[in-house]
Amino acid sequence: MISKSNLKKIIWLSDLTIFTFIFILMVYEKFGYFIPRENYLHLYANFIFCWILFTNYYDRINSLIQKPFWLVLRINFWSSMLSFLFAVIIISSSDLWNISRIFIVTFTIIMFIMTNIITIFLKIFIKSSGIEIINLETPIELKTKNKFIFKWLLPSISILLLTYVFITYLQTGTFHYNILHEQNFLVLITSWGLGTLLTNRYKKLNSINHYYEISPYLKGAILTALFITFFYYALRLDSFSINIVYKTVIIHSSIEISIFLIYFFGRYKGNGHHEYPKRKDFRSEHAQEFLQADNSNNKLGLLDNQSILFKAIIESEIDLKTELTTFILDSIQTENIPSGKLTVINNHLSKNIETLTDLSQQLLINNHKLNDCRRINEYLLSTYAKLETGGLLFGNITPLESFTLNLRKKMPHFLFLIILPFHFFLHRVIPKLSFTKQLYFYITKGRNRVISKSELLGRLAFCGYQLVNEIIIDGNFYFISKKKKTVSKEDSPSYGPIVKLKRVGYNGEFLNIYKLRTMYPYSEFIQGDIYEKYHLDKSGKMKSDFRITSWGKIFRKYFIDEIPQLYNWLKGDINFVGVRALSEHYFSLYPTDLQHKRVTFKPGLIPPYYADLPKSFDEIIESERRYLIQKERSPIITDIKYFSIAIKNILFGARSK
Repeated sequence: MISKSNLKKIIWLSDLTIFTFIFILMVYEKFGYFIPRENYLHLYANFIFCWILFTNYYDRINSLIQKPFWLVLRINFWSSMLSFLFAVIIISSSDLWNISRIFIVTFTIIMFIMTNIITIFLKIFIKSSGIEIINLETPIELKTKNKFIFKWLLPSISILLLTYVFITYLQTGTFHYNILHEQNFLVLITSWGLGTLLTNRYKKLNSINHYYEISPYLKGAILTALFITFFYYALRLDSFSINIVYKTVIIHSSIEISIFLIYFFGRYKGNGHHEYPKRKDFRSEHAQEFLQADNSNNKLGLLDNQSILFKAIIESEIDLKTELTTFILDSIQTENIPSGKLTVINNHLSKNIETLTDLSQQLLINNHKLNDCRRINEYLLSTYAKLETGGLLFGNITPLESFTLNLRKKMPHFLFLIILPFHFFLHRVIPKLSFTKQLYFYITKGRNRVISKSELLGRLAFCGYQLVNEIIIDGNFYFISKKKKTVSKEDSPSYGPIVKLKRVGYNGEFLNIYKLRTMYPYSEFIQGDIYEKYHLDKSGKMKSDFRITSWGKIFRKYFIDEIPQLYNWLKGDINFVGVRALSEHYFSLYPTDLQHKRVTFKPGLIPPYYADLPKSFDEIIESERRYLIQKERSPIITDIKYFSIAIKNILFGARSK
């Protein structure tokens, strides 16, 4: 069966091949030669850049595999439309303005049709091959999520263009379409489109708060003006053109905001009572459930684990240290492991696991370091498939701390300080960037990769394992984990520098909060385990939280990790001031009445924490309760007051811990 990663590569390759093939055919049809020349070669480079840009922005390749056909059609349309707009604006603002517009429009339409044909064949292939597609969103959620309301959107863009024509006519006494007006139209439409995409205006909002409804239109107007300013300097537009464009945006925004203010405030809102979402309706944050263990084998009677283990080790011809054998025996002393259900190997390849029968093993021992495993999740999922429910997995890594210590021992201290930043960038930054990780793993073959203890435990939890025992021997971290849960259905676990964290938001719905990653990859999957083991410290934070990186502590201290949340604010997911968006686990620690109060307002970028500076979890609870009670009475005044105090505390010494 083809893996999802390989399927995505095939789709990417097919997409780019078809793109190039169609472009070459159209060039041949127009000029009689296959290889694009001069302006059309530049057009190809510009168009393919825009195509790749918006394919990534909409996550189109992943959507082709996971999303329903009707939603993929919508994504294909917007991806093609924005690629066309950006390509044309580049052409109109450069020496390529004499390229045929019919050529560009025809090419865009053909590519849109071809992407939909690929989608149809892909859906048929997925259905016939029996590939399981996991999607956490229900069909109703998919239909309403990120769906533009065309009865609002189309009149708005029509008014925008008509306003431009009207203002031009007033200032010049005439209007004749030419290349200058085409350029201005493109700047207007592109700026308006970017402002719309970033703020989610023209989308249905489930809100009883008028401010939440009108806010996207205010933000969209400001962003449109900012993008126009950017294009003015980037494309060196003349002052007369930019004057008309600015006036168009101001008049259009004034008309639009006035109309929507009348609409939102005049719309019937019922009796104003809000129905709180019930806690039991929340889905599990990572959609994992405990497995039902089959205890039928216990009737066989407890066998001699020691003799079975020694026999398996001898047959495998693998030299296990005495400490490791003792560690394994101590970890499985309450288990019943028949001799035929124990396997010992010393290899990092998943294909060696695939030879075993599914659900046939109770103990898998692999003495090879996972640092040499190119695809760790693929390996862990392979072992997961071979283990019975409650089965045990033994493995090890050389953790990050040991890597650094070993590097320090190899050289003088001054040389270590010089080498360390380069080592950090090569082994910890490049593998985490989407555009460099493939090259990194191609060169290294995945060997000697740097893995922290936190990342390993997070990956184990993601793949349905629960840690049973751990030990460090000679700088290596050894673990025994048990198959306890279903595999997580989370499709974007934290890995790169910017992460999407699922948080409980407005109306109790989960939303993706963007942050700079301050923890080791996959750390969010062990939050519950850390809480159960260490609980909270006096400040309400996780005690002994080894998941936080060294740079993460600095980022948190100076609020650097919060910067990407500005995107959430632009989209309307959060307010500028409000209670912090919490993970489902942390949210569950709050009193029920405060949970209900929290979800009646949007979370905020600047929480009341920075105004009140509470010193314990109980004080955090009371601080948020006071803020929410005041906000119910006077929303705007309360936010202004808390914002002023928070900024004062931030500038004069208060720091995030």
